Amino acid sequence: MTRRLLLFLFLLLALAPNAHASPPPRRIVSLSPGTTEMLFALGLGKLVVGDTVYCNYPAAAQKIAKIGDVNTSYEKVLALKPDLIVADAVANSRAVTRLKQLRQPVFAVRPTTFSGVEDSLRQLGAQTGTSRQAAQVIAGMEHKAALAARLTAQDGRPKPRVLIVVQTAPLWTAGHGSFLDDLVTRAGGINIGQSVPEYGAFSKERILALPPDVVLGDASVEAAFRADPFLRRLAAVRLGRFYALPADLTSRPGPRLADGLLLLAKALHGK
Repeated sequence: MTRRLLLFLFLLLALAPNAHASPPPRRIVSLSPGTTEMLFALGLGKLVVGDTVYCNYPAAAQKIAKIGDVNTSYEKVLALKPDLIVADAVANSRAVTRLKQLRQPVFAVRPTTFSGVEDSLRQLGAQTGTSRQAAQVIAGMEHKAALAARLTAQDGRPKPRVLIVVQTAPLWTAGHGSFLDDLVTRAGGINIGQSVPEYGAFSKERILALPPDVVLGDASVEAAFRADPFLRRLAAVRLGRFYALPADLTSRPGPRLADGLLLLAKALHGK
């Protein structure tokens, strides 16, 4: 009887879902603005002891010890003695490799699209014991995405052709595989620069051949287009169809990407 009881207890321990679970982190370092925003959205902001100089949201993120910019200071990271380092697998690829060589507890996510941000939140929630919070954040993102889709559906006009201007000298656009391309598509627009892989040069000839209805760019972009003898021929330029969206909401892989999507949908389909 004793033997059977011991065997039963052993099986219970072996099958328990949290029997071998890692303890929740207590000191977290974030290597990118997007991962910092994810951590705060999951209610883990008080545990973040290090982030980058570009981490400016929420306001509390600005007061945290800085471990670098696009380049990570490994000495500063090690000095903070983190039990979890959260990184962007693409933006922080070099740092991820080095920190793993240093036997540091790195957890890398790959938020390269809107859906990728949601997947990253799920993974980070599972890693930190905040899966319920992650589900709530994702539900909020999905709600805003649904509102954006409704605006698109209610607009009886053809989908607007959009030129995304990343820089003007030389002229670069955001193409296939970029956050902005994903957002434009989700917001019911057609990215005329989709043939460009991620980010790259886009000639004036190609712009004139595929004239946009809307140009995504700030006041400096509008000024450059109006000053150019070729680009000022575009109807979008003559009609002043320029829209400037906050960079943090449209190019940073975090939960606020949903806010950027909704703003973009309003810009493309608003009355």
